[in-house]
Amino acid sequence: MFGVKSHAFPLPGNDRIIGSVVLNNHVGGLNADAVAACAAASSRPIVVWFPTISAENHLNKSEYEIRPEWGARISRRSEDVAGIRVEKDGALTESACCVLRTILDCGAILATGHLSWQESRVVVREAVGRGIKKIVITHPIYQLIDMPIDVQKELARYAYIEHTYSMVSIDRLPVEKIAEQMNAVGPNRCIMTSDVGQPFSPSPAEALRRFADLLKQQGIADADISTMLVKNPRRLAT
Repeated sequence: MFGVKSHAFPLPGNDRIIGSVVLNNHVGGLNADAVAACAAASSRPIVVWFPTISAENHLNKSEYEIRPEWGARISRRSEDVAGIRVEKDGALTESACCVLRTILDCGAILATGHLSWQESRVVVREAVGRGIKKIVITHPIYQLIDMPIDVQKELARYAYIEHTYSMVSIDRLPVEKIAEQMNAVGPNRCIMTSDVGQPFSPSPAEALRRFADLLKQQGIADADISTMLVKNPRRLAT
């Protein structure tokens, strides 16, 4: 969440961990050098999240940089943190464009982080225009993002829409709403992730099992869960 993550994907063989970097203030914000360095250390495509807790959108809508429900012992108030914005008047900043160039050069996976849905739309359009193929819209259902479903459908032509167990377990969003959005976009353009790692959360494997069970109760078919949980992430990670 702060600067570096690792994620487990269903990859061939025993190596299931891929690297990543989150472009928050902790790694210098929109730092293309950090992207290049992380990519150079990995034998697989890394995930590059645009800012999450350092995004201007996140800080404008949250009292704290690290939200209390995530279990942080200490957190700065959002008003004391310099927020990162990636666009101005509908155009990306030069530093954001530099990050996109590096993502393309490295063959990395782009994730939109906690940008506003308007910013995410600009980022995706620019990324697609530059030839980036692997894009994830980071949990657009999250209250601080709240991307309209028609925009999700629009961006799903180029990107996968992420749905996470933590939206249910931590952010208390109704699983019914998640299932509705999955059905509206279609399982072929969605992925399921856990977004856990907090001390009080279950393991990623257990979280995903619980998530799958909850979605089955909403009528999501086993085949669709397999597509969102296994097939689509594998396409991104290989």
